[in-house]
Amino acid sequence: MTVRIAKPAFNLRSKLTELDQTISYDRMPPGSVIQYVTPPHSWINNRFTTTSTSYVNTGYHLVITPRRADSKILIYGNFSVLNINGGYVYSKIYNATRGRYVERDIQTNTHNEGLYESATGNTSSWFMCPLEAVDVPGTTLQQRYEVWGRSGNSGHTAYWGWSSSAPNTTNFNFLSAMEIAT
Repeated sequence: MTVRIAKPAFNLRSKLTELDQTISYDRMPPGSVIQYVTPPHSWINNRFTTTSTSYVNTGYHLVITPRRADSKILIYGNFSVLNINGGYVYSKIYNATRGRYVERDIQTNTHNEGLYESATGNTSSWFMCPLEAVDVPGTTLQQRYEVWGRSGNSGHTAYWGWSSSAPNTTNFNFLSAMEIAT
């Protein structure tokens, strides 16, 4: 005896329409992007220089207001950098709202000073230096993330931003943040 089972066709579009086209942030499955932000170009287009071997604020920043307190915030940047005389340029993300560097290992819940630090250099050429960090702010209050940098060598000047005059551009810099549901 043969048994035939017929099931109705599944139409994703109609199912989304049934949801009123709105899914609450709390119902989004883990890994979903809740929001994506980039700063206005004027927040990342200036040239910044330093000879400091301690971290200082470059002035590059963005803000994001998490919609869920348990979300992860993925910060990604890519910056045009140079260190004259073969030195290195170092960058990391600072959460100014919380008053701390983003350096928590979310897998082990421990802090690691160099976890999200990036560096490039050892030649007198311009480079694009990528920078990523993952933060769990634990709140829905607005978060301000800043790019902090330093020179790797005393007396060497580190540069962020290709040009000293780059109006209406991002000066070959990029910065973004994504809120990810957990």
